Amino acid sequence: MKKYLKATAGALALACAVGTFAGCSNNSTSTVPTSSGGDSAASTESVAHLQANSETESAIGNVATDMPEDVTNIKVDTKIKWLAWWAIDENSPEVTLFKQLYGVPEKKPEGYEDTPDENVFVNINVIYDDRNTRLATMVSSDSAPDCFPFEIGNFPYCVAQQNLFQSVDDLFNFDDDLWANTKDVIENFKWAGHYYCPIVSVGTDELLFYRKSVIEEAGLDDPWELFEQGKWDWDSFLQMCRDFTDPDNGKYAIDGFHFQNSILYTTGLPRISLVDGKLVGNWNDANFEKAMDMLLLFDDTKESLRYPREIENNWGTNLAAWARNGDVLFFEDGKWSLEGTGVGQMKRALKWDEDELQVVPFPQMPGSDVYYQSMKVDPIMLVSGAKNLDGYKAWIYCNAYSAKDPSVKEAFNKQFQESYETPDHIMERIAIIEDPETFSPVFDFTGIGLDIADPQKGDSPLEQLTFYPVMNGTTFTEVRSSVSAQLQTRLDELNAKGEANG
Repeated sequence: MKKYLKATAGALALACAVGTFAGCSNNSTSTVPTSSGGDSAASTESVAHLQANSETESAIGNVATDMPEDVTNIKVDTKIKWLAWWAIDENSPEVTLFKQLYGVPEKKPEGYEDTPDENVFVNINVIYDDRNTRLATMVSSDSAPDCFPFEIGNFPYCVAQQNLFQSVDDLFNFDDDLWANTKDVIENFKWAGHYYCPIVSVGTDELLFYRKSVIEEAGLDDPWELFEQGKWDWDSFLQMCRDFTDPDNGKYAIDGFHFQNSILYTTGLPRISLVDGKLVGNWNDANFEKAMDMLLLFDDTKESLRYPREIENNWGTNLAAWARNGDVLFFEDGKWSLEGTGVGQMKRALKWDEDELQVVPFPQMPGSDVYYQSMKVDPIMLVSGAKNLDGYKAWIYCNAYSAKDPSVKEAFNKQFQESYETPDHIMERIAIIEDPETFSPVFDFTGIGLDIADPQKGDSPLEQLTFYPVMNGTTFTEVRSSVSAQLQTRLDELNAKGEANG
């Protein structure tokens, strides 16, 4: 495959994802979430789920025959407890491999006797907003689940302060070839000298979705073509936003909860880096300020480029305004939005032509010789007090070997594409975006605790840094001067705790 805009500063050797499509996947929601404005374009029938696939099963069978004995000899007799706001898909490649290697565990954890016999997992569903409280309660009551999804927005606080997860140092040797594609990233996520994150793949995080017909009707250049030509940068993006925006007629350039952060990451700077096990704030960097000064233009006190969701939609994003009406040019969302709900559901429900849905990465910072993008990792965390260590270990190995094998990747892509009716060009573009030669990845270690949030404002100091300039027109320098001391104090506290526990 042709490579576009190769990063000149050594990109990490990232694995193309098998499981990274599943960042928030496989949820059982049957309509577009309420954050989409309550105007659901989809019926229950339009919700897609990952379907069983013979090619995936065949590819997994080949993987199973070549795995080492120390992996295949693990004995798993009890179903694995999984706490999350989405369920493990029993048709996924990883579960298929698990069943071939270990069968379906017969024993059911106490209290979960109604789990279907044919399931590997006990899926303990939790409302997203309650996830951490529920996890903490289960850990403290000695009824902990075995595993829980990783969220960078709660790391390393979840370990350093909350003790919700335990180290996997003794379970895996990350110097083995199995982890070669993600070893550098695993090392980057090390905290207090210990491994907590068995990362098997790295995938794209947030994307810019757009519609072909809307671009054409507005007389704009196609963003993906600009990307291919090396012309997709802040300047061309900003000009396109200005050309489309017409607040008097309800036309806006962009909607999405986190687009401001994704623009920031194209500077190569997260809000917080983890460098040699130390949390480092980047808010004093000149490029950080440059990005936020540009984003200030999106607020309605300046050029009104963003969809005014706090006025029009009770602070929620409005997927329908983008998908139904074409009133929004770009919709920022994660790759998972192609699955059961969100962008993909809208595409299927509205029966768009195959080329109507388009996607492009966030634009490059002008003058930069490296193209940075935020990337996403989805390691499965070992919960403190977990009882089924063999089940957890076997499950991680199944994820790692599935992600490593090219034939499984190819088969899974076909399975995903068929299940969610995803066009060829979308799959091809995601493959380009996830190629380590395309971008240098950025990881934002924002998990420093919400307990420092202002109870009156509700937003944490870290959120305020990028949220306030875009949402209420406060200049970045004003916000930084009001929150930087508090943020630095928290980083110092967590770094001291890491040193003490290292």
